[in-house]
Amino acid sequence: MLDDNVPQPWQGQTTLVFALAAVAVGLGNVFRLPYLMGANGGAPFFIAYALTVSLVSAPLLAAEVMLGSSGRGSPVGALRWAGDQSGRSNAWSWIGGLQSGLAILLAAKLVTVALWAIELARVLNAGELAAASGVDVANSFVALVGSDDKFQHLAMWTMPLVALLVAMGPAYAMGLIGWLGLPMMAVACVGLLGYSLEVGHLQEADEFLFARDYGALDFPAVMQGVVSALFTLGAGLGMGLCFGGRAPKSLPLLRATSAAMIIDTAFALAIAVIAIPLLFAANVEPSEGLSFVFVSLPYAYANLPSGDVYGALFFSLLAGAMFFAMIALMEPAVMIMRRDLQWHRGVSAIIVSILVVGLAAVMREPSGLWSGIISKGIDIGVLTSLLLLAIFVGWRMPRPIVRGELYREPRWLFLLWWEVIRLIAPVVVIAAMLWLLILPSSLG
Repeated sequence: MLDDNVPQPWQGQTTLVFALAAVAVGLGNVFRLPYLMGANGGAPFFIAYALTVSLVSAPLLAAEVMLGSSGRGSPVGALRWAGDQSGRSNAWSWIGGLQSGLAILLAAKLVTVALWAIELARVLNAGELAAASGVDVANSFVALVGSDDKFQHLAMWTMPLVALLVAMGPAYAMGLIGWLGLPMMAVACVGLLGYSLEVGHLQEADEFLFARDYGALDFPAVMQGVVSALFTLGAGLGMGLCFGGRAPKSLPLLRATSAAMIIDTAFALAIAVIAIPLLFAANVEPSEGLSFVFVSLPYAYANLPSGDVYGALFFSLLAGAMFFAMIALMEPAVMIMRRDLQWHRGVSAIIVSILVVGLAAVMREPSGLWSGIISKGIDIGVLTSLLLLAIFVGWRMPRPIVRGELYREPRWLFLLWWEVIRLIAPVVVIAAMLWLLILPSSLG
């Protein structure tokens, strides 16, 4: 029987799957994946992306969830427990601290993007961009980026709600995300897909997204797919450690994370199919990054029949997914304050929320110096976290201890995962890290 000092597990077997998937959608590749698929051969690029997600990202996330399930504490506490059980140094527990810090930085990046999405949903719903030109939409976004008043106003009425959900604890917040957030996003996606299939130019989108141009899949294209895939599930950010601490002991963790991966990939494809046909219908060339989401798509929605309604729905979906991810990203730091520093959970949630908003204000300018430095630091930091995670689980933890936590899995699946963690994941992560360091411009 678990005592009051140990997190009580969720009762539902699928809660972990839905929560992981919902958060992954908010961290996904909506800004890049549709363009990268079309620019790099379509289906061949997606195959490279999907292989990396299934062979590296999902196994690493499963390792993180396994550590959380074993330690049942904060990210630092779970790794300290695993180190003690394995006879290793407590220094490995600092991986949890690194992950929590990276999660805070990424949450700060999501704050601004989520607030922009909320404002665009309002603007489109109000018809303020009806029949607007591309220049008008671009100028509107530039004004939004530069508006301190708008940022402060939106943050003042949204972030207290986020802090409240975090203060309620992971059992409530993650249950809400998994059982309310994910179904709502799924329903919104179905409606948006129907609109895109009715109004969009499907043949051009099919030729762009799902071409079979293997000649376009060169080494740089493969590496862009690998890097995108490594970041899509949110491994290396401490969320798996927190989620794992709430997982039922009888849950097969490898299959649970695989299910979350499948759901996230389905959402990524759905968003690509939602967006690209509309761009072609509005005679807009697909692009990537902020201009794709906050200029090209609003222009398309503003100039298509009933686009104001569906555009507001799309940006509401985007904002909701990012706020769900933000709640999960704040949880590792709050849990460390609560369990390792013995601070009150409500106070910890308020402190972390203020920190996230303060960092968001510093990073708000997309082209700002600090924003660029922090973004690059997050990328390298996450890859470092993933590498350390693979080394610790695959090379420093005895296999019987790991197997004991994953006893629900078939032997063949466990052995496959074990070899992937030991041999494949470190090599792929190191390659991605070198790619980012040597060719920083390769990712735009």
